[in-house]
Amino acid sequence: MYDNTEAVQLDRSMTKIKENEYVSYDERIYKISSIIDFKEVVGIDIETKRAKRLSISDLKPVSAETLQTEHKNVILKDIAEFTDDEFKEMTRRFNAIEPILSNTISKAEIEEYANKIGVHFTTIYRWLKQYKTTGTLVGLLPKASGRKKGEKRIDKKVEQIIQSVIENYYLTHQRPSIQSVTTKVFIECKKQNLQAPGKSTIRNRIHALSEYDVLKKQGNRALARTKFEPAPDKFKTDYPMQIVQIDHTKVDLILVDDESREPIGRPYITVATDVYSRMIVGYYLSLNPPSSVSVAMCITNMALPKNQLLNRLEIDAEWNAWGFPETIHVDNGADFRAKALKSAGLIHGINIEFRPIGKPNYGGHIERAIGTLMTPVHEIPGTTFSNTQQRKEYDSEKHAAMTFGEFEKWLITHITKIYHERKHEGIGMPPKKLWDKGIFEGEAPIGLLPKPSDPLSITLDFLPIYERSIQKNGVTIEGLNYYAHSLRAKIHAKDDSTGKKKKFIFKRDPRNIKYIWFYDELLQKYFKIPVADQSMPDMTLWEFNLIKKRLHEKNIYHIDMDKILNAHEELHKQIEESVHKSKKARRAKQRLKNQTKEANMVTSKTIKHSQPVQQHTIDDNLWDGDIPIWDEE
Repeated sequence: MYDNTEAVQLDRSMTKIKENEYVSYDERIYKISSIIDFKEVVGIDIETKRAKRLSISDLKPVSAETLQTEHKNVILKDIAEFTDDEFKEMTRRFNAIEPILSNTISKAEIEEYANKIGVHFTTIYRWLKQYKTTGTLVGLLPKASGRKKGEKRIDKKVEQIIQSVIENYYLTHQRPSIQSVTTKVFIECKKQNLQAPGKSTIRNRIHALSEYDVLKKQGNRALARTKFEPAPDKFKTDYPMQIVQIDHTKVDLILVDDESREPIGRPYITVATDVYSRMIVGYYLSLNPPSSVSVAMCITNMALPKNQLLNRLEIDAEWNAWGFPETIHVDNGADFRAKALKSAGLIHGINIEFRPIGKPNYGGHIERAIGTLMTPVHEIPGTTFSNTQQRKEYDSEKHAAMTFGEFEKWLITHITKIYHERKHEGIGMPPKKLWDKGIFEGEAPIGLLPKPSDPLSITLDFLPIYERSIQKNGVTIEGLNYYAHSLRAKIHAKDDSTGKKKKFIFKRDPRNIKYIWFYDELLQKYFKIPVADQSMPDMTLWEFNLIKKRLHEKNIYHIDMDKILNAHEELHKQIEESVHKSKKARRAKQRLKNQTKEANMVTSKTIKHSQPVQQHTIDDNLWDGDIPIWDEE
């Protein structure tokens, strides 16, 4: 039923670039015999037994082609389908096998290790096989993951009682026993005539709590601080990508429009730095203020090889950083706490830790890195410097000369050819040198990190999540209606467990809201659903919100496509008319160009086996009453 709709199946597989690993290259299977450098490996053809130099950029995981059927139902799930318990189980199993992922460990050593941690060695073997076969943390879940048909979750009221008792009784200075907590839950359920949960359910909720939070809330703040918080100037890591810090800043530079060369204002940059080597491992440059999308795009850039980026910017340099870190340290802002961001981090094995308020040592490395990056910006015409005292009489707008694209090229050139190559006082050598040593040299080099197979899958994992029911006119998000005949089978669908309207998972890229992604949990595929009225041009969420604001100023609250199109045309006409007069208008024009280009590049390069979306004409009222409440993270 989806023949006319673009379909995407998530591919979270990773290419493991280590000796004795099997990889796919030019439709043949090779066993890696040695690593030459960041660009090439030597592989042995498993059929001809001949050795061949293989380009790392063209390697693919064998697991993507030979994925076992028993794992498919888990691997292809959307992140919103996984429960908290499943996330915890994945993490528990991975933590158990992580110390023995090396191919050099013997059977006897595995059995000894299994006995040490209290898990049967056959279970350890099974987990190792599942992880190595699928190439992703998700493969560690049992094949029957999720609720079985007809199985019901714990009653919401009972869940609320459990959480309330834990918060208001267990997490107090009284420090009651788990048995006391269980008894109190049973009493509260009896008062409300509810069926009490099992004792194991309550214990599981308690065991899932952060030890740091438990110690702190039960009055052991000093112990929590000693056990979990790094002391200032003693924050150390042992290898690359063990800990990465991410933060944003407004660049101290005014840019100019591509066409008129008139000032458009200052861009924002999101930066990710590796604490071990001080390498910049990811970035995202935008004219929009920082958001969860900025963080998602930065993580995507961090995870992927940078060769295509360097080619696009025509920079002859090396930037051999890719893969997911073990832990990301971030600020406490809402842009870092988005639900999709945290869930995607768990799926990809990333532990996201938030900087405690008043603990600057948690973010010192990224703040110094950003400060170092901004210093040479002050030498570019159009700089605003870091404060008014430094700027003095300098007219930043008058001297502004760089476009967005030109500054991005300058920035990446500076990062790759100067920042990474210059001696860093904190580590006593250039970041690139220490990064290379951590990968290939030293007492325990970690080797090349696994390489993600599909950029779009990573982007989809990190995009904001919307849960919506499907009506006769499709699905409505923020007043925009999206429709394709492929949604008809889901119209007025009911949730088996509650009997209420079933809500489905949708995702939308704020950089181009002309389409959304619909996730079909049965087929485990994403389908690209266009806006119902195909006369709508490519449009960013920022632009759409501006149009709505202008309509509201005219007391127009009932939005239809004619009004949107008219307002869109008026908006762009005003921008064109004022482009040589108004910095705000020039900035708007450039922002629309950048965002739409970014969104289309990610999508068009990675959709596989897709067909054009068929345009449909429908008679339904596109703006009827079913407009769900906006709940973007």
